[in-house]
Amino acid sequence: MTAAAISTRNLIGAPDAALQEMDRWLGRAAEQGAELALFPELNVSGYIPSEAARTIAETIPGPSTDKAVRLAARHRMTFAFGLIERAGERLHCSHVLVNGDGVLGWQRKIHVPAQEQSAWSAGDAIEVIDMGKARIGIAICRDAFFDEMTRTLYFKGAEIVLMPFGYYNVPRSRYMQETIHGKSLVKSAWTNGYFELVCNSAGERPAGPFDARERRFPGWAGIIDPWGKVLGFADEEGNAESMVVRPLDPADLLGRRSHSNFLARELRPELYRFS
Repeated sequence: MTAAAISTRNLIGAPDAALQEMDRWLGRAAEQGAELALFPELNVSGYIPSEAARTIAETIPGPSTDKAVRLAARHRMTFAFGLIERAGERLHCSHVLVNGDGVLGWQRKIHVPAQEQSAWSAGDAIEVIDMGKARIGIAICRDAFFDEMTRTLYFKGAEIVLMPFGYYNVPRSRYMQETIHGKSLVKSAWTNGYFELVCNSAGERPAGPFDARERRFPGWAGIIDPWGKVLGFADEEGNAESMVVRPLDPADLLGRRSHSNFLARELRPELYRFS
């Protein structure tokens, strides 16, 4: 299949505007034959790691997921997007996978950094979602840097892992070449033998009533194959919105996993202990 990793602006408390942005980008992706697309962490709710998150949280299913399903039907696409989920009294940073028939599933962020812990709770399950043509795992931002998380997705049968982000450390032109974060994405694709779609929010967001802090996002997006080859990455200067569209060849996945030196062939789980 052909897949798209899409970097969009991060708006706060404006889900309809965010969905309109998604509509525009999905149209562009569909023109290039994409059947699967990924949007950044919390791209619909807005990244807002504070108590104010409670005022814009939604249920799943809910208003935004209903609208997203209609977008998926119109564009004949499966795609994943992020929102702050209300689950009873708890909030979660969640990423939802939909197609034209409905919500296929969602993943709650498992590893919540200190600056987010006052806003939402950690998830307690790692999901793999069957979209028909492929089995999809999701590792939200910090989750993608935990080998335990990326390996578990392999064990659970993921063939494509979606990695949405919402942070900034260096300009996108330097991310893959100069940061341990970027290199770790390549390493996890190679180690586990699956495709990865990665994307981050884009642009500058001024301080406002929901967030007293001005934020900057890098605007990168990319796709990595099971051999650790970067098929495409938006790394030009600047931090505007971006999109990378590439075909995902199942022969690459099968070839990697059948290789005699594929690391997972030599795993010794009976010896791995945490206590």
